Amino acid sequence: MTITIAPRRVRMVGKRSGRARTRQRAGLAARDALAVLYIVLALGPVAFMLLMAVQDPVSIASGHLWPQHWNWSSFSTMWSTVDLSTGLKSSLIVSTATGLLSAPVALGAGYVIARHRFRGRQALRVSLLAAYVFPSVLLLLPLYVVFVVIQQTLHITIIGGYPALVITYLTLALPFSIWMMSIYIQNLPIEIEQAAAIDGASFFRTIRQVVLPLCRPALVVVFIFSFLHSWNDVLFASVLTNPGTHTLGVELQNFLADSLAIPQWNQLMAASIVSSVPALLLFLVVQRWVIAGLSAGATKG
Repeated sequence: MTITIAPRRVRMVGKRSGRARTRQRAGLAARDALAVLYIVLALGPVAFMLLMAVQDPVSIASGHLWPQHWNWSSFSTMWSTVDLSTGLKSSLIVSTATGLLSAPVALGAGYVIARHRFRGRQALRVSLLAAYVFPSVLLLLPLYVVFVVIQQTLHITIIGGYPALVITYLTLALPFSIWMMSIYIQNLPIEIEQAAAIDGASFFRTIRQVVLPLCRPALVVVFIFSFLHSWNDVLFASVLTNPGTHTLGVELQNFLADSLAIPQWNQLMAASIVSSVPALLLFLVVQRWVIAGLSAGATKG
């Protein structure tokens, strides 16, 4: 028995497969174009800073984008123009302390919200997000007044030192950190903790040996979030520090101070590139934990 296929049907199937291949190629081309656009938007500012850093202030003021003479001296002279080393040290101390303190606090508060049922639990979650989106500049004056009252009452110095910045950054970073940690813990299977309790493990032992290892990726994410939040701040650091505790963001502003004859744009761009290196290295070291924490927190179960 001979089976014949109508030529018309063959042509229709061929047309459909051709259209499918065309749509697939168009989708791949659009994806590649978006990837190139993203790379340009991400690396464009870095390239601009590098081009400005290798020029002298006169060339920058004249409007030259491409350097006529490549001058790398700004990467060495920037350390003597302003006290950049003090700013780098202060930023590392404050940001690291904020990240190390916010991680355990967020773990404890997030566990309570995720595992315990109490009145106002959902309202507390909503309030944490509301506190995070609240404009932080509105907290500057109230926090300053609170610090002044504490100083006058306890006769201790807070403003001008590192504790004022650490407390301030914890106030700003903890709401979102607690909310994120509560979502992560809620997505963990509670049967693991119940099995540990059946085996005779106490509550604190369960937290230490069961919950803590499972939450390690989320703790790294909280640390990175708090660290970068503190690292990038300029407003609070400019008010709550003195010249001996200025952070990196405050010192970067001094490159454009009125005391300089010409704004040192080249040194500012060089210092901006250098200031981004610690955060970049930190992310490269812990990127495996960050990706694991974000992906695990995005799925349930």
